[in-house]
Amino acid sequence: MSREEFAKKIHWQVIIWLAGLANIVVMIPQLVQIIRTHNVEGLSLEMFVMSFLIQAAFSLEGYFTRNLKIMLGVGLAGVVSAMVIAAILYIRYFQ
Repeated sequence: MSREEFAKKIHWQVIIWLAGLANIVVMIPQLVQIIRTHNVEGLSLEMFVMSFLIQAAFSLEGYFTRNLKIMLGVGLAGVVSAMVIAAILYIRYFQ
């Protein structure tokens, strides 16, 4: 069985869409918690910045290879990461 046949058999396209959605959704509770409590103590800004940079790189990979699933799934997760970074910076330095 070729890898293309195997991918079709396990519905790989559906799995990738679900993984892309999960990548977006998993950061939202952190963002909501930050907005509700205004508590960013113990959060690693560096980790969120690295996560954002990785998501931006993979989103660009999706753009350059014309892979909409990767570009949107990881790109939107990068937007949520950027919002978390902005919230952390705002609360730490402007409140």
